[in-house]
Order: sequence, then structure tokens, then C-alpha cells
Amino acid sequence: MMDVDKVAKRYFGIGSLIVIFLWMIGILIDTIRPEWGMTAPVWVSTGFSMFFLITFSLLWRWVSKEKKESLTTLYSVVSGFRMVLALFTLFICFLVVGRDAMVPYVLVFMAFYLIMVGFHTIYFSRITNRQ
Repeated sequence: MMDVDKVAKRYFGIGSLIVIFLWMIGILIDTIRPEWGMTAPVWVSTGFSMFFLITFSLLWRWVSKEKKESLTTLYSVVSGFRMVLALFTLFICFLVVGRDAMVPYVLVFMAFYLIMVGFHTIYFSRITNRQ
């Protein structure tokens, strides 16, 4: 029997460290190459990643405790929701900064997004295989 609270806290803790590490890399690159204008894209990507990390860790904890048989459905729904939320976030960035300034947003956001999806997949595949 796994400790659901411990798994959720560990997911949040490791995920937070990954986001902080990515944020630090982004800020370092922005310091070295300020002409690339990566400050805002790094903050948007960090905010999105942290929002999703907090939301999913709480949701996963709740579903694991209350409706354990719905976990596979949760993983599927979360994947779709994450994609829609990411597209919506980039669309809002597009409306705010315009078409010409979108390249840094898309590149930075994709790096954060793909790394966090990879983390999510690896973490929960190991958790699921342990049960």
C-alpha cells in the first residue's frame, strides 16, 4: 500500500526543483544574451508549469484517495487538459505581444512543457508499476 500524501508531496517537490532549475537556466541565458528577450517567456513558462504542478498534485491526491479506479481516466484527461491549457496560454501571449515576438515564447514554453511532460510520465509510470 502506498502513502498517497507522500507520493503527491514527492511529485510536487521534484517537479518544483525541475521548474526552478529550468527557470534558473532561462534567467542565466537571458543574462548572457539579453537581446533574445527571454525574461517574460521564462516567467510565463514557470507560472504555467507551477500552476499545473500544484493543480495536478492536489487532483491526483484526491482521486487516489477517493476514486482510485479513476486514475487511468485522470491521466488521459490531464494530458488533454494540459495541451489545451498550453495552447490557450500561448494564444494569450500571442494576443499580448504580437506575432513577431512569439518565437521566444514558443521555444521556452516548449522546453518547459516537454520536460515537465517527461517528468510526469516517468514519475507516474514508476508509481503505477510499483502497485
